[in-house]
Amino acid sequence: MITSVLKNTWPLFLGMAFLMLGNGLQGTLVSWRATYEGFPPSTTGWIMTGYYAGFLAGSLYTPVLVSGVGHIRVFAALASLASTAVLIQVLFINPGTWFAMRLLTGFCFAGTYVIVESWLNAASDNKSRGQMLSFYMLISFAGLAGGQWLLKIAHPSGFSLFVLSSILLSLALVPVLVKRTETPEFETHGRISTLKLLTISPAGVFTIFVSAIAHGAMFAMGAVFAVKAGLTVSSTVLFMSSFIALGALAQWPLGWLSDQVDRRIILLGSGLIAALLCIWLLQLDATQTSFYVAFACLGGVSLPMYSIAVAHTNDRLDPEQMTGASSTIVLILGIGSLLGPIMAGYLLNTMGSPGYLIHLGLTHFVIAVGVAFFMTRRVAVAHEDQTHYQAVPPRSTGIAMEAVALEAEESQETEEPGDG
Repeated sequence: MITSVLKNTWPLFLGMAFLMLGNGLQGTLVSWRATYEGFPPSTTGWIMTGYYAGFLAGSLYTPVLVSGVGHIRVFAALASLASTAVLIQVLFINPGTWFAMRLLTGFCFAGTYVIVESWLNAASDNKSRGQMLSFYMLISFAGLAGGQWLLKIAHPSGFSLFVLSSILLSLALVPVLVKRTETPEFETHGRISTLKLLTISPAGVFTIFVSAIAHGAMFAMGAVFAVKAGLTVSSTVLFMSSFIALGALAQWPLGWLSDQVDRRIILLGSGLIAALLCIWLLQLDATQTSFYVAFACLGGVSLPMYSIAVAHTNDRLDPEQMTGASSTIVLILGIGSLLGPIMAGYLLNTMGSPGYLIHLGLTHFVIAVGVAFFMTRRVAVAHEDQTHYQAVPPRSTGIAMEAVALEAEESQETEEPGDG
């Protein structure tokens, strides 16, 4: 039961909730404010990609830092640095400083996530790991969506919201640091090369990469699109939170469906529906109710694609390969996320607000075409060889992915994975 998961881990989940609220608020706030300050969309794209670059570095190097001085000290240092970085952005408003602070913020957030995830993973066992991951994903999405609504507390042209984000990051320290818990050891696993993983599961790796490009743009540049399209702050909040909320709710029905059929069918269908929704969005005025409904539906079919692609990749791996593939998946995710804001920024620069929707439509159409091609080259995984679907947090580190891999190992039958 979920109560058994929460009994010993609620302080960690509470700290994570504060982190995600601060992250959700800060991401939209910075891109909105950059546009308000007159930064070109292409410049804002580079600023926002700094977060993903820092996140990738932090997820890789935090275990090294922890091995030197321990979990508690590293967590406290990273949370304090992240809290400081957001305040520096409102003191020094220029692209270079903002890029550096987003880079630092990404590194710090990744590090705090790695530490919390390692504690949660160590606190769970074979029976509770799936519940822990599901609740962790709920906290992640709820925090991101809730952070959008905090944008309405004060006008983002001032400094109050930057201070609020800093406060939330500081509050995240309290429940985590007062919890008495054994600090887990980081285990070293052999990594599967990107080329080998692509050979094993081309459709899965391809979808992970291209969906990361789409989702990086969705989260990082959505507020830029909203300003360019003439949306008010309140409308921007609704616009950003609706696609996150429906994306979270759709994880389980689409995940369940992907357990029943060839997951590539779900990925192909989701890519096509998302592309069609983007075409529809291009015909609508951004102030219409139907626009928000359509964009929420886009989140519903798009955001679960990453989790489904990870599950499909695990379907084709031997159990002993799954944990080793986790860091490779995070690397692929990180590189794709880096490209998304830059590509969307340049399209927004040259085409205006339609460029954002064109970017999203093209990336999802490319996913559909790519998956359809790979379906002609590889047979489906036998149903009895499929792992159970597990929803993955939207910004996963290697620790979370290792927990997903362990869950997949436990669910997989002892037979060899299906050919293809």
